[in-house]
Amino acid sequence: MGTATYTLGGLRIASDFPLFGLPVCRTQAQENCEVVIRCAPIPVGIASVTVKFRHAEYSERQNGREILLEFPAVGRFLLRAGKEILMDLAPSSYDDEVQAYLLGAVFGALCHQRGITPVHASAIDVAEGCIAFVGASGAGKSTLVATLARCGYEVFTDDACFLQLGTDGHVQAWPGINRIRLWEDARLALGFDGPDVERETCGYAKYRIPVRPLRNPARSRRLHRVYQLHRAPNGAPEVTRLQGAAAVEVLMQNVYPPGLAERLGYKPHTFIACTAAARHVPVFRFSRPWNVATLSQGTKILEDHLSNSC
Repeated sequence: MGTATYTLGGLRIASDFPLFGLPVCRTQAQENCEVVIRCAPIPVGIASVTVKFRHAEYSERQNGREILLEFPAVGRFLLRAGKEILMDLAPSSYDDEVQAYLLGAVFGALCHQRGITPVHASAIDVAEGCIAFVGASGAGKSTLVATLARCGYEVFTDDACFLQLGTDGHVQAWPGINRIRLWEDARLALGFDGPDVERETCGYAKYRIPVRPLRNPARSRRLHRVYQLHRAPNGAPEVTRLQGAAAVEVLMQNVYPPGLAERLGYKPHTFIACTAAARHVPVFRFSRPWNVATLSQGTKILEDHLSNSC
């Protein structure tokens, strides 16, 4: 299988495993890439283990930090110093499932090695910068972004957003995968259909919805605003401002993969990034009933808030 180059989270990646949904860098040679992904045999364990817990081992070695992640049905992934990912895949693994783990937990761990803070968020792009939506799984992040895309907003990312401190102290956001994953009821309600809509072959019964490519996927955007999506079964949708420790906590709760930063010693860096974001970026809680029937009402209130306070 040939090697191709891609961009994700502001990093140029050379991979011999196809990374569907990522922008292809046709002008970048492999030697100019910051990260290399390749299939190769991986030892059963790593030497000089510093920390070991379920599915993971970590080693602080003289030649660079190593993380070994193991997912029995998918394979084993060895991360070296934030520069290389080796994959030893299980014979029964599916490409969709491999990519979900590779571009999820595995790439998130590599970002921590490089000082990048991955956040579980979907986001849109506006003139002032990137607007990110965070919340627990099932809070409706992807559905909201898909709805806003129907209203003409540009999708910045789905599932993951990558944060870095800029030289001016503000937080810059790098895009993730340029597609949306929706449950069937949301897909049908929003009218996404056609030959480009694909059902995932394993895992959750979700559909991949293609979106318009970003104008410049290799460029970061200033993080302009964060909304925490909150389910409120009763009452009208409302937006409230969060400040101080409450705003920092919202961001810390959505650092990805869950718990990994703390266990591997990266929590101080993520705390600095989240504190800077809460200091410079307005953080709001968007509470609304969550079902497809009330989607348009909630989206209208959110759009009004965006236009009145951008």
